[in-house]
Amino acid sequence: MRILTLSLVVALALGTGVAVAQAGSTLAAAQAASPAAGTGSSGAGVAIVAEAGTPAPSPMPSPVSIIHIKNFAYVPDSVTIPAGSTVKFVEDDAVPHTVTASDGSFDSGNLNQKQTWTHTFAKVGTYAYYCTYHTYMKGKIVIVP
Repeated sequence: MRILTLSLVVALALGTGVAVAQAGSTLAAAQAASPAAGTGSSGAGVAIVAEAGTPAPSPMPSPVSIIHIKNFAYVPDSVTIPAGSTVKFVEDDAVPHTVTASDGSFDSGNLNQKQTWTHTFAKVGTYAYYCTYHTYMKGKIVIVP
C-alpha cells in the first residue's frame, strides 16, 4: 500500500503551480482528481485546492497615509487606501502649494512650509489632485472597499 502525502510547501517549492492539501480520502479518489497523484488502494490522498491561473486577489491597500509635498512633487504621488481612511499632506517646500481635487471635491487652500492638511476619503473611487500654483504637480488616491 502506497501512501502519498504532499505538502503545500513542497508543491510550491517544485513550482508545480498547483496548491495541494492533505485529505483523508482514498488515494483512488485523489487519483481520479489528479492522474499524477500516484497509485494505490487506500490511505491519505491528495486533493487539488486551486490551480494556477485562478484570479489573483485585488491589490492590497498601501500602508501610506502621509503624503509629503517636496521638491515640487507629491511623495508618493499615488496611494491606495481603504474607504474611511484619512490622508495627511505635509508641506515641506519653501514655496506654497495646494492639494486640489481635479473634480473639485476637496481643496486644501494655500499650504505654506511646515503646514499640514488632512482629508478623509469616505467613498470608493479614484481621486486625482494637483497643485493650483504648479499644475504639473499631480497625484492620485485610490479608495478601495
